[in-house]
Amino acid sequence: MSAPEPRPPTPLWRRPPGRLGAYAPWPLVGVVAFLIVLIVFTPQLVSNSRQPTPGILTQAELVVDKIAFNSTFHFYVWALGETIRYSSIDIGVATAFGWAGSGSVNWSSLNWSRWYNGSEVLSVIFADTANPVALNITAHYLAPSASAWYVGMVAFYDSSSKSSGSESLIMQAGPSGGVAVPSSVSVSNDTLPLDILLSYAGSGSQP
Repeated sequence: MSAPEPRPPTPLWRRPPGRLGAYAPWPLVGVVAFLIVLIVFTPQLVSNSRQPTPGILTQAELVVDKIAFNSTFHFYVWALGETIRYSSIDIGVATAFGWAGSGSVNWSSLNWSRWYNGSEVLSVIFADTANPVALNITAHYLAPSASAWYVGMVAFYDSSSKSSGSESLIMQAGPSGGVAVPSSVSVSNDTLPLDILLSYAGSGSQP
């Protein structure tokens, strides 16, 4: 009788199956454990992914747009992150305050006669034909464990001359501080829309 052929050695990288190996191979156990982790933690990850802590994504901005020799301003207030929901956005509008782009705006005398308000919104968008026009903006972001206030006051005046074919948008930031605007830009597709970052005003009570 010939001797039985020797069994090939078990590769060193393979784990012995053990007593339950025939019923629950280790690769299958690993996959099941991974799925359990996903089931337990994924709802929390999804719920928080849309509400990050205050930072660059929650930074509020004002976008200004205007077509040349058209009397309508278009204003957009939203976040740098496209899917950031604010607990509130409030925009006061002042008009007819006798400013023609030169000198300083008398901010203390402005009458915020109209307001655009939104609660639990991604943005507030509106149009206005007044010239000049000033905006008083407050946006509040609320995350599960933090919050942030963003503010800004900006005045706009459209200076145009159809005879020369030129048009400029003149701007001035208000006393709230932290909002940087150019003094003037030409109205064209190369310069507009214009993005203006609002000022971060802390995480406490409403400024």
